[in-house]
Amino acid sequence: MSDHKRINLQLLTYLDALMRERHVTRAAERVGIGQSAMSSALARLREIFHDPLLVKTSSGMEPTARGVELARKVHEALELIDAATRGTDEFVPEVAEGHFRILASEGVARQFLPGLMARARREAPRLRFTSRPVDIRRTHEYLRDAEGDLVIGYVRQVPQDLHQTVLYPQSIVCIAAAGHAGIRGALTLEQFLAYPHVVWGTGPVPYPTIEVMVDDILERRGLARDVGLRVPNVLLSADVVAVTDMLAIVPQRIACDAARTLPLQILPLPFDTDRADLSMLWHERVHREPAHIWLRGVMRDVAAQLRQDAAIDGSQ
Repeated sequence: MSDHKRINLQLLTYLDALMRERHVTRAAERVGIGQSAMSSALARLREIFHDPLLVKTSSGMEPTARGVELARKVHEALELIDAATRGTDEFVPEVAEGHFRILASEGVARQFLPGLMARARREAPRLRFTSRPVDIRRTHEYLRDAEGDLVIGYVRQVPQDLHQTVLYPQSIVCIAAAGHAGIRGALTLEQFLAYPHVVWGTGPVPYPTIEVMVDDILERRGLARDVGLRVPNVLLSADVVAVTDMLAIVPQRIACDAARTLPLQILPLPFDTDRADLSMLWHERVHREPAHIWLRGVMRDVAAQLRQDAAIDGSQ
């Protein structure tokens, strides 16, 4: 029997739970089955997809690259099935009225809002939107207390009662001026520590997760960066770096976009880091709302176009 014929809706539901919880026992509790049954389901899924899907790390179970991609597709499929079983007459974009609050940093909003609004103006012109930056560490609080409808950003640990879809896989890089006196095309750890850094983190986004991740890695080695400037918007970093000897850590797409107009070097970090994938997150309270399902579908389409564009120009 071919692999696709061995897949059923129940197994896809189990896969969705496993990728959300990243823990066999919690995934079993989420769907109401025993731990041994979920372990058996994971074994079957691994066999079907020829991939471990989840692997043990020092910080717990983490998905493989194949697991992340499958989780996104399976989650989308389950949402479509859920929407189909409830009918399609509950939300009509052309006449729908409402207000969505998108919580994201300015850099992330700059990536996603143009595509979102272009689509909304075509399909749902009566909908209204607000976007504002937030402290990503309070994601659960914002969504739980209905202070926002959707958070878009890099969240290192997702609370159990939030839903998540990875929108844009990305890595982080270091940028330096193209004419930097001491750095030419490669970056050593000694150079990384020798020059002052422009660090994103003031105002409503005091501790961006990418900066925290880098500082945590350095702290474990007994090291620390020299912070020469803190800015409220990651987009400012490139402007400062381009005319100084300072360095900055930014997502790769932002680096590539900035390098089109500014004299910059884009450099791999001199140590390994986790990916800083952008996800959208939402609360269970809106999970089945037709308007919110429409919004999430649009965001997935916008993200797919961004990924396609990035693959063409090499900025991902």
